[in-house]
Amino acid sequence: KIISDLEAIFPIKKDQFFLGIMARITWNTPALLTVEAGLAIEFPNPVKIAILGVIRLALPTPDQAIIKINVAFAGIIDFDKKLLSFDASIFDSRILTITLEGDMALRVSWGDQPDFLVSVGGFHPSYTPAPHLELLPMKRLTVNILSGNPSLVLTAYFAVTTNTIQFGAALDFSFKVSKFGIYGHLGFDVLIQFSPFRFIAGISASVEVRLGSSVLFSISLEFNLEGPSPWRAYG
Repeated sequence: KIISDLEAIFPIKKDQFFLGIMARITWNTPALLTVEAGLAIEFPNPVKIAILGVIRLALPTPDQAIIKINVAFAGIIDFDKKLLSFDASIFDSRILTITLEGDMALRVSWGDQPDFLVSVGGFHPSYTPAPHLELLPMKRLTVNILSGNPSLVLTAYFAVTTNTIQFGAALDFSFKVSKFGIYGHLGFDVLIQFSPFRFIAGISASVEVRLGSSVLFSISLEFNLEGPSPWRAYG
């Protein structure tokens, strides 16, 4: 899989040279930590460097792991586009019975449009990353505290960009009895802009009682505050 991904990033071109290195690093016996990675360099013009791989952690042993973390990552330095990108995804991971997943991204652009961002779990709903940063859709950092019935899921994100700080989280609950279900939600989102200084903060909550897909009773609350100059509050 790593080799095929490298070949997709570095298609064969005329008068181009390609150098590839594969590595596998383990710690302890049996292996508690494993790093599998591929490094590739394309030259002379344009020069492109990429590293792709997977990190696997299993404690206390791979066969009886109560902590299992798997992270796939890909980093590229494209000197033609003047862009450094790094993406990572947590997959098939858990702590005891709590499962984990989510995406992370880093972008640094030093060309005609200098820019920077780092994110774990995505961005504020009202924020759109700049197209030249070539950002893929990101999955929220997701912690399945309770799986099945009842269900309790925590999602969260944190991001820093050239001109903003963004963070938010949501907690969703569901419990079903026969054809009836109770659904609850509590979440907040905050975006702080440095220049000119401005912020957006919002919190929402809801509870629903459903019969199948039909809502029998519900109550929902939403509050938002924006400011300053001017201040806007609504709910």
